Amino acid sequence: MSRISTSWDIGRFTGQCAATGEPLSPGKQQVVALVEREDDPSAPLVRMDFSEAGWNSPARPKGVIAFWKATVPEPGEKKRGFVDDQTLLDLFERLGGDDRIHRVRFRFVLMLLLVRKKLLRVTGTSSEGGVETWHVLPKGAVEGESPLAVTNPKLDEAAMKEVTDQLGEVLDGAW
Repeated sequence: MSRISTSWDIGRFTGQCAATGEPLSPGKQQVVALVEREDDPSAPLVRMDFSEAGWNSPARPKGVIAFWKATVPEPGEKKRGFVDDQTLLDLFERLGGDDRIHRVRFRFVLMLLLVRKKLLRVTGTSSEGGVETWHVLPKGAVEGESPLAVTNPKLDEAAMKEVTDQLGEVLDGAW
């Protein structure tokens, strides 16, 4: 079992704009943001929904690490995944170079997903000072391009499931 809790409630579609509090209307565009909250270490990543006007207002939160546009579903509409491959790759890149444990864990599991989707390929691993690093290249990388380094946080089965569930919330939690 992991010594550091990774059980975060990222949240699901709220139906209202986080900036204005107004309801988000079915069929209208919304902006979904993954926000880091440094004020609450028990829930460092949180999902926030915005109307376009709310997103473009001064009330936009600090700590946004990823955002994407989606259409607010009609009542009873079948749930579907909503994050495209480029958004996942952008999120993966933004999380690079950050050594905060929740981001390292999230990035590692995201890397595994991107490898499975064949958007990244593992070129090798290295170990220094007891820290294992995976080296990956994006699909279509040119010969000689330097691989990206991804720290393996050595997640046990329970921690891996928790982070995978959180990633699932980001990918499937449109509503």
